[in-house]
Amino acid sequence: MHIRAEVITVGTEILLGEILNTNTRYLSKRCAEKGIDVYHHVTVGDNHDRLRECLIAARTRADLILVTGGIGPTPDDITREAVADVWGQKLILDPDLLHRMECFYAHRSLNMTANNKRQALIPRGAVPLKNERGTAPGFFLHDQMGSVACLPGPPDEMEPMFSESLIPLLKKYAMLPSTQLFTRDIRTAGIGESALASEIDSLLRNQSDPTLATYAGEGMVRVRLATRARTPSEAQEKFAPVTRRVEEILGSHVYGYDDDSLSGAVGEILRSRELTLAVAESCTGGLLGEMITQTPGASDYFKGGIICYANAVKMGSLGVEEDLLLRHGAVSEPVAAAMAEGVMRALDASVSVAVTGVAGPGGGSDEKPVGMVALAFGGPWGVVTQRRVFSGSRQNIRRISAISALVRLRELILNKC
Repeated sequence: MHIRAEVITVGTEILLGEILNTNTRYLSKRCAEKGIDVYHHVTVGDNHDRLRECLIAARTRADLILVTGGIGPTPDDITREAVADVWGQKLILDPDLLHRMECFYAHRSLNMTANNKRQALIPRGAVPLKNERGTAPGFFLHDQMGSVACLPGPPDEMEPMFSESLIPLLKKYAMLPSTQLFTRDIRTAGIGESALASEIDSLLRNQSDPTLATYAGEGMVRVRLATRARTPSEAQEKFAPVTRRVEEILGSHVYGYDDDSLSGAVGEILRSRELTLAVAESCTGGLLGEMITQTPGASDYFKGGIICYANAVKMGSLGVEEDLLLRHGAVSEPVAAAMAEGVMRALDASVSVAVTGVAGPGGGSDEKPVGMVALAFGGPWGVVTQRRVFSGSRQNIRRISAISALVRLRELILNKC
């Protein structure tokens, strides 16, 4: 069975950029998990005629329409009226819904205003969807003209209504496919997207089932495998041979799968080789240490870090010589190397990472532009330095610096230890 879905989010505040539309992402993800294909996303303001046009268009190309927003008590909540109009059904007052709202307000010692009664109106023939966390009930209308589910706009009301009320109804009406979409992410580091795509070009060109796609992000690339299957074990059987082939081609660039983190992968390597790590951070301001300690059990291998933003701290805590700072500047490979040696010595660690740079938005020069970062890595291999220039916002430069440090540290340990 193939079920096509369309998501319509209603709200002028979304079009104005006043709120972030997370409902579309949630519904698309959950639909994919259930084997329902979402082919269109539409956002429309609080306007009856424009919403009506969207519903008419959606009904021609979707088996299931998911609408969020516009079912509150105010005059600009026009979803129920538009749906009733398009489906040719009258709005009727549901006494059970009205009673639930009255109890909701009474339980909280609040006065229920007259306009709240509008929320108990649903198109004739629709099935109410209970709202356990708010006053706006949803509804599901399923007939020969099509199927539409109307859900609240607030995510903390919409999400449980979708999973707890709508999904069982879709199952009852045989609108859940027998197969689901399963995915596996093969996570890589130390190779760019274009180079990775070139390496697995034959797999990309000859893909069938599972399908493959590459996605780049902040110093890492993931290869996503996707297939339809009845059970997780059936999906894993399909993924296994393709996964092995990708691993053979990309080798040590593969650091994990699905939700595995790069910092966690580095930690496993440190643990397996009985190494300990210390970090010295200037421009990243503790971000590298934060990434490392997000992994449970990081205390097995992470000694700690020193945030040495000021030159006085570089000298006093790490032993960086003042003459070195005067000759090369704080943002330089020689200073980064001295920081790496200093923190390894101060915290008695096997390996170390040091980061210093110009994160911006000011402070750059022709010789040392904004985005220039000096990295250094101490360990059994001695001290290795690296100069990089990144672009983007201050936060982006800081984050990609920390990620790049982890990528290079992993490479060194794999190759040198």
